[in-house]
Amino acid sequence: MNDIRKAAVASMFYPDDTVNLKRMINSYLSSVPENSLDFFKKNSIDQFFGIIVPHAGYIYSGSTAAHAYSLLKQKSFDTIVLIGPSHFSYFQGFALSYFKAFESPFGKVEVDLDLVQRLAEKGAGVFDFVNTAHIKEHSLEVQLPFLQTVLEEKFQIVPILMGEQSWKGVKDGVEVLSSVLKEIEKRCLFVISSDLSHYHEDKTAREMDEAFIKKLEKMDSAGLMEEVASGKIEACGAGPIATFLETAKKLNRNKIKKLVYKNSGDTSGDYSRVVGYLSAVVW
Repeated sequence: MNDIRKAAVASMFYPDDTVNLKRMINSYLSSVPENSLDFFKKNSIDQFFGIIVPHAGYIYSGSTAAHAYSLLKQKSFDTIVLIGPSHFSYFQGFALSYFKAFESPFGKVEVDLDLVQRLAEKGAGVFDFVNTAHIKEHSLEVQLPFLQTVLEEKFQIVPILMGEQSWKGVKDGVEVLSSVLKEIEKRCLFVISSDLSHYHEDKTAREMDEAFIKKLEKMDSAGLMEEVASGKIEACGAGPIATFLETAKKLNRNKIKKLVYKNSGDTSGDYSRVVGYLSAVVW
């Protein structure tokens, strides 16, 4: 088995050459208004628990993601816990992988094998190895070039995909994650990958996404999952977001702020069928 998870969507979701990729990411980061950071400077907030970012092609969602990633400039973390939805494989619980590293055009990022093993041992039946789920999945891959750009020091990752997105699955995942995180002394950051509503016209999409954001800002994970199940709101990564929020609350990280909301029409100019994008931060 190949120990390296090769980039699957380079040249489709983002440039596959380092020069154009770096230029694109830096252009998004430099376009984030300086005053968007004022709240965090004014309140002396610089230790973040995690961010929520979209995972579409960079031309559509890169500028939205940049608002969250700009907060991480000059920051250092030992491990980035990446959680996203599985778009291609169906399974119960959460999928870990046997890969020792994930590759992007900027190079390889090592997997934190120690933390992966701890999750697998403590969370057997909840966190299991489903290597095939990771091979084509883009929701985590598209975050790597941004992380490699903004973080100053070398870091490792724990790539996690969520299969069936149920409230029980969320609660099971939270128990394992919070328990394992309490045992380690690493500087960890969560990066949660999700888009919001899919393929509605602009007015409907914005109404649905505004309702989603209201639940998010209250950290109302149960309500969020209930309304997603009913179809009132949409997010392909609702389960990962709820798992993240509940883990944060369990570890007394209960502050959240929406950074920016956009949809694909803001870039493409086509507002007839849009996808919603959000950046948010928890501390």
